[in-house]
Amino acid sequence: MNELIQSLQQKVGLTGDQATGAVNHILDYIKSKLPESMHGFLDHAASGTDLTDELKSKAEGLLSSLTSKMNF
Repeated sequence: MNELIQSLQQKVGLTGDQATGAVNHILDYIKSKLPESMHGFLDHAASGTDLTDELKSKAEGLLSSLTSKMNF
């Protein structure tokens, strides 16, 4: 999120507080349009966290759950 805030400050000329407020408002708006299960992914992406490991873990959990229900 800091990268986005800095970008807004440099490219648009917002103050740090303005840029932070804008980013938080946009994230809240996007979250209001997404299922709650997606909010964590958005928070991680906004923080600059690499989502690869988290997505892999979620996919493995889903696959494991599906295979156990199908008796594989």
